[in-house]
Amino acid sequence: MSDVSTPASSAPVPRQPGAGDHVFLVDGSSFVFRAYFQSMNQDRKYNYRSDGLPTGAVRLFCTKVFQFLREGAVGIRPTHLAIIFDKSEQSFRKELYPAYKANRPPPPEDLVPQFPLMREAVRAFGLTPVEQERYEADDLIATYARQATETGAEVLIVSADKDLMQLIRPGVVMYDPASGTQSKGSFRAERLIGEDEVVAYFGVPPRQVVDVQSLAGDSTDNVPGVPGIGIKTAAQLITEYGDLDSLLASAAEIRQPKRRETLITNADNARVSRELVRLVDDVDVVVPLANFAVHQPDAEHLVSFLKSMEFTTITRRAAEVYGVDAEAVAPAATPVAATDALSSDNSSANESSVSSSNEASEAVPEAVAARAAKAQRAVPFDTSTYETVSTYEALDAWIKRATELGVVAVDTETDSLDAMAANLVGISLATAPGVACYIPLRHGTADKQGGLFADDEAPAADAGVAQLSPDDVLARLKPLLTDAGVLKVGQNFKYDWLLFARHGIDVFPYDDTMLLSYALDAGLGGHGMDALSEKHLGHKPISFTDVAGKGRNAVTFDKVAIDKATAYAAEDADVTLRLWHVLKPRIVGEGMATVYETLERPMAAVLARMEQRGIAIDSALLSRLSGEFAQRLGGLEAEIHDLAGESFNVGSPKQLGEILFGRMGLPGAKKTATGQWATGAGVLEDLAEQGHELPARILDWRQLSKLRSTYTDALPGFINPETRRVHTSFALASTTTGRLASSDPNLQNIPIRTEEGRKIRQAFVAEPGWKLVSADYSQIELRLLAHVADIPQLRRAFEDGIDIHAMTASEMFGVPVEGMDPMIRRRAKAINFGIIYGISAFGLANQLGIGREEAGIYIRRYFERFPGIRDYMDETKQFVREHGYVKTVFGRVCHYPQIHSKNASERAFVERQSINAPLQGAAADIIRRAMVRMEPALEKAGLSARMLLQVHDELVFEVRDDEIEATLPLIRNVMEQSPLPAVELKVPLAVEARAASDWDGAH
Repeated sequence: MSDVSTPASSAPVPRQPGAGDHVFLVDGSSFVFRAYFQSMNQDRKYNYRSDGLPTGAVRLFCTKVFQFLREGAVGIRPTHLAIIFDKSEQSFRKELYPAYKANRPPPPEDLVPQFPLMREAVRAFGLTPVEQERYEADDLIATYARQATETGAEVLIVSADKDLMQLIRPGVVMYDPASGTQSKGSFRAERLIGEDEVVAYFGVPPRQVVDVQSLAGDSTDNVPGVPGIGIKTAAQLITEYGDLDSLLASAAEIRQPKRRETLITNADNARVSRELVRLVDDVDVVVPLANFAVHQPDAEHLVSFLKSMEFTTITRRAAEVYGVDAEAVAPAATPVAATDALSSDNSSANESSVSSSNEASEAVPEAVAARAAKAQRAVPFDTSTYETVSTYEALDAWIKRATELGVVAVDTETDSLDAMAANLVGISLATAPGVACYIPLRHGTADKQGGLFADDEAPAADAGVAQLSPDDVLARLKPLLTDAGVLKVGQNFKYDWLLFARHGIDVFPYDDTMLLSYALDAGLGGHGMDALSEKHLGHKPISFTDVAGKGRNAVTFDKVAIDKATAYAAEDADVTLRLWHVLKPRIVGEGMATVYETLERPMAAVLARMEQRGIAIDSALLSRLSGEFAQRLGGLEAEIHDLAGESFNVGSPKQLGEILFGRMGLPGAKKTATGQWATGAGVLEDLAEQGHELPARILDWRQLSKLRSTYTDALPGFINPETRRVHTSFALASTTTGRLASSDPNLQNIPIRTEEGRKIRQAFVAEPGWKLVSADYSQIELRLLAHVADIPQLRRAFEDGIDIHAMTASEMFGVPVEGMDPMIRRRAKAINFGIIYGISAFGLANQLGIGREEAGIYIRRYFERFPGIRDYMDETKQFVREHGYVKTVFGRVCHYPQIHSKNASERAFVERQSINAPLQGAAADIIRRAMVRMEPALEKAGLSARMLLQVHDELVFEVRDDEIEATLPLIRNVMEQSPLPAVELKVPLAVEARAASDWDGAH
């Protein structure tokens, strides 16, 4: 045990904990808020310094830290003490799920200036405030807890955060220092939280907490979970099936129809939720565990700080304990002055800040952007001023006002997120900051079954408010929405555009604030309206759940009372218009007008039309495939059981891990944070490459099971009952590089190189009298590499139409192209594509099944033969380190703020991303340019081909049988010439286009 009463001259000496030591890990961020709200229950004189600086939370914080050092907790004194904070809200989880923690309110105004004071207090006690970019305090706690227990030390986590309960295991307990009675989610003072308490709260032991949270979600952190499943139900399911993967794999067998359907539909949400709630315990921490050894603080410095804060009692106690004459010590200068108390924008004070050194941002003086934001904030948000339009005279007045001004924000409200199935419930307009209205169209009766605004009598939601005819309103609005002299502004306007298109209105022209933000700040955070509003306007809009409820109490928007609907919907239009005023000037000033006007804005309408067309599928074929897959899965399971020597749940990672590593003793065993054996794809692939059959068959089973659940079983459920086609939804602003994504259903991930994937593509068919045409760019990223890095050998090969992989093999291995061994060509192909993604010797070795040393030789030889590629990679890495972003040849900016991470592995990962981003981003730009030009080209040629899908570098069309001969060359020409005139590539693009009755045949 360390003795805090050692002589004042002792200096902190790092000491690794060991057996018999006690490591206290304090959740500092949670502790700060706890101290603040506790201080609010006390007299003002205790919460503010004499000059008005808020200090109440700091005082209670200091009192508790002093107590931990002097007395410990629950009879235990720490030998090591760490106080850990959240660095910012921009953790890696935000990248995985941008809406993560999006609903959290900003901290109280008088708490903000106390954040830096908390850190100063930690230093005053001779400790180090611990925080790290991209990781939350919980991840650092998980990492230090693992490290400490590995040394044999005991760990006490000081927090009441239920997310930390997953860490409890032998040697690790939690402690909540709060006073009060026990209640759901909190515990009595002086009580340890061990496995029994976790079971009492979650219904499962700590190792299964993550799986329960993945299902139940968390509204506080905006973790989606599975709708309708709470902690109790989740615990029952996980107890029955063992873990989340097993449950989802068996979801189709669940008897309760509603539960079965919601689990199948929301399986991806559950998996995403698992990644959000599962704590990372292998962070490359900046501050070593040994640095937390408790030692004597600099007594005079501590007393000086406490005096400066005017903490009379604790100052006296500290002076007595450490033998200092408090009267002789001068107060220290505090890091936050009272005059700055409520206006600090220090990153540590705000607890959330993302900095960027993007030189493009410097092209416009910061004052310009600041003035634009300030002007939009000048008019306060007041929902009571928004108008509910209930007469045609009022509607006409709004239309006249918008026409005269020449710009209007437009937003729609519906009863569904599916634009092809949604009914129009209302429309909102905004013409100036604070000047907005809502036109209710289809608000009906409140829902007695728990609707947010329902009561015992269930009055009509439109009581006292006349609603206008949807057809009449749309007829009046159509001239405004199609007027070339009036700019319509929307947020994620593709949805609204498609909704109006279904009613015969082709909205033009328009701006999209989501796409304005995306063109400017891709990679720097989410582009949703709420996030943009808080970032640029300092305003948190009304959330959808505020008006429509959530869980069982949720209602569709047509059941929302009109006064509430007006406040919510009109505010959305108001926010959108203000965002436009802030973002639009930046587009011009930062040189992003070409990117926005050619690559972003036009795509909203192009994709909306593609979504509206949809694609036909053969349900009968999918049904047969599902049966075939089921039979094959049964056969695989039998084979797996035979190889394992026993029957077990193939979908259970826990049972699988016990067999592979517990009973069979296979190499490479490692455990997850929950104590289970890791059986992820990477682990199984390593084992399979070593020649172990069981892991190989498990991989086969998992892939086939996923294809069955995701496609053959699920796709028929996406058929629109009116069109009898499947209408996917394309996401424009979801990647840093400009690549599109799709959902409901996701058609981007159907494998093309496996027999099963090709069979699924056979189910995508053309209508009678038509064919599907697949047009695919050939090796586009390698061609872009040859252009960007200016590699003579690659350029010549592409210009002469030579097999690029055979050419590479010939260059590297000195073998002739004619009669080349296919294995040598395969190795060259793996290197060609691997280099684009910054492949390592380890990665190439795994891919080719060779030794790492041999793989390293291949990579070195590759760079010797193509030195320009190494130069390109080095220059790109240097550029991203200096500027925090990379650019495509078309001007798209891809931001990578994580390049400045202190985590070496994360920096290396970002460097690999930045090497590929100019290539993948340029490929995305090229196909976007082709898509924007395609429809006008087809129309000009008098051809009736319809563009249906975009999947990475491929476009899928539906073409009439008698027009195929004329259409194929036009499609190829538009796609191959799409970079011009903006960029003239040094190598030709090549497009392969074929027609067939189904997608597989056309590819």
